[in-house]
Amino acid sequence: MAKARRTALEIALGDYDGKHADVLKELREEFSPTAAVLRQCVKLAAHDDALIAQGATWLLWSWLTSGSRLTPRVIAELAQLLPGFEDKWVLLHLVRCVPLMDVPGQHAVAYAEFLQRCCGGQLPFLRAWAMDSLHRLALQHEQLEAQARAAMEAAADDPAPSVRKRLQKILQGK
Repeated sequence: MAKARRTALEIALGDYDGKHADVLKELREEFSPTAAVLRQCVKLAAHDDALIAQGATWLLWSWLTSGSRLTPRVIAELAQLLPGFEDKWVLLHLVRCVPLMDVPGQHAVAYAEFLQRCCGGQLPFLRAWAMDSLHRLALQHEQLEAQARAAMEAAADDPAPSVRKRLQKILQGK
């Protein structure tokens, strides 16, 4: 079987060293967040090279923050990949993406399970944003309210101040 051809985005992400976000900021300006490029980011999130995966998910988050949107097809493709992600930066970037997506009902459980897994992560900032994202996902899908409430109750007793602070912001409506 022939090796898959590398995309221009994948090649460009090879310049990212995991430390200097300037490369990612340049790529954000160089590439236009078309549906095809956003789909490439989702595929590259599962790349064997952690730095490419981190860069791709940062770009995805950055573009979604700026108003780009994923198609239902790409949201479905990402839902299938969620159980395989383990890198802390990939997890964080994707957790931050979830509230910026219109997750269809048939994929809400997959996203909720991903966020619940991240709520139990070792890193406080990941737990904080996962709880926040689960809360926001539950606003779209009321069947997730109990899970979101449980995550928020756990956050209230979290030893990390950042997790409790994020909970306070949610309760204040921010």
